[in-house]
Amino acid sequence: MLAGNVASSAVEVPTVSLVSLIATPERFDGVYVNVQGIAYFDSKHYINAIFLTREDKVRGNATNAVFLYLAPALGNVDRLNGKFVTVQGKFSSANKGHLNVFPACLLDVDRLAAVKGRVGD
Repeated sequence: MLAGNVASSAVEVPTVSLVSLIATPERFDGVYVNVQGIAYFDSKHYINAIFLTREDKVRGNATNAVFLYLAPALGNVDRLNGKFVTVQGKFSSANKGHLNVFPACLLDVDRLAAVKGRVGD
């Protein structure tokens, strides 16, 4: 969503750890945040998430992940599946994502990029 990007350009977007988002969701509810983790993108099944570790992604451990609602402008992001990425969006602890199995989600994710220089990327 472009409006989220416009708002974020005037104010610095806080970088928050995935652990903090999951452990203390009340601190970030409704806040536009930047977070990093291991990407899981499956456009065929409309499942997009960011996991704490590669092992969590492989095992499908949704308790250590946040579901992502991607802005349409991002297009197909499947090429970043399994990569260490940075994403920005509005945090929601009430929305539990696909099948309500995630602890929270990021809405209107309008920034997504691979983090360069990581081992295995």
